[in-house]
Amino acid sequence: MSMVEFFMIFPALFMIHEMEELIFMPKFVSSLPTSKKTKKIREYCKPLIFNLTVFEQLLLLLLILGISYYSNRFGFYVTAIIAYIYHIIGHIAQSLVLRRYVPGLVGGVISGLICFVFLLYFGLDDYYLYLYALVTLVIIFGNILLFFRLLNKLL
Repeated sequence: MSMVEFFMIFPALFMIHEMEELIFMPKFVSSLPTSKKTKKIREYCKPLIFNLTVFEQLLLLLLILGISYYSNRFGFYVTAIIAYIYHIIGHIAQSLVLRRYVPGLVGGVISGLICFVFLLYFGLDDYYLYLYALVTLVIIFGNILLFFRLLNKLL
């Protein structure tokens, strides 16, 4: 498999994780103990809003892939893949802290490991990419929070 072919299948790997979240998030959120923090989570993580946010993230990922493919510059796209791996590490940490399953954990670990192995296989081990990916992760989380707020005001 070529590097570009891997880049093309990454959205499918991303969606394996996201589908697991879409399926199990409602039950997970409703099972959280009642507190001020969980009340806010319940308000923001309504199924429709969560689903639309996942869809928006997929569209952005495909847009970045398209721009990267047609410009033949994949640097930012690679940092998005690494940011995804960081996100999965966050799921692992959440699961350890909560001492329970967190939606997206299983599919995320599997797809995250596949991504990491491919990145190493293609020699994408420049530590600058991994540092820039932290910035990409902040941008992604900022976008998600902004989209959640926007949708909660509109819907």
